[in-house]
Amino acid sequence: MIRGVFFDAAGVLYDRKVPTGRYAVRLLAERGHGREPTEAERARLKATQAKASTGQIDAGYYWDEFLLSRGVTDPEERRELIGLIMEQTHQVFGLPGARATLAALKKRGLVVGIITDTIYPLEWKMRWLAEVGVADLVDVVACSRVVGVQKPNPAIYTEALRQAGLAPDEAVFVGHEGREIDGAHAVGMVTVAVNHEPSVWADYYIQALPDLLALPLFTLPSA
Repeated sequence: MIRGVFFDAAGVLYDRKVPTGRYAVRLLAERGHGREPTEAERARLKATQAKASTGQIDAGYYWDEFLLSRGVTDPEERRELIGLIMEQTHQVFGLPGARATLAALKKRGLVVGIITDTIYPLEWKMRWLAEVGVADLVDVVACSRVVGVQKPNPAIYTEALRQAGLAPDEAVFVGHEGREIDGAHAVGMVTVAVNHEPSVWADYYIQALPDLLALPLFTLPSA
């Protein structure tokens, strides 16, 4: 019996008109910084992002490294650009049906949770969820910066389950990236893909969040 539903946040409950990384590259191009990072720099950036996502360093340090890899050598310009990038991260919008879907799940007595990777403070993540109207419906949050691991590491899923007091087979994970859905499946959760990459394998696929309510997992028994 399913007793809880856990969601990825960005790309599932909310999104940005332009992904922040793409925004940063466009901002640099507008200022004449067209340098592409070397393979070694890309590898270092990936490692730096992982450190930020697991709470070892802050997001500003990651973006400083990002800008250096793109040829921005002036410290003052980097500070200015980091400010603009950070401002852009707060420009989120809710995806259709997010609040109505979570509210319906809560009405059916299900625990609602978030399992999220982020390089930003958890307080920012909760602010974005509040801005799109779902934070008050969330019972449990497992955040990579707090837990210290990223998806698909099983520890972040098991931490969410621990907080909710659920076994893996009592929980559903709703995501959009293959790696995060694979991680949930590996710990024994039922998986649902939405707004997903073409190659994602999941137990169920939906076109939009409200379609979740029609899955046999959540249909109410007839009277």
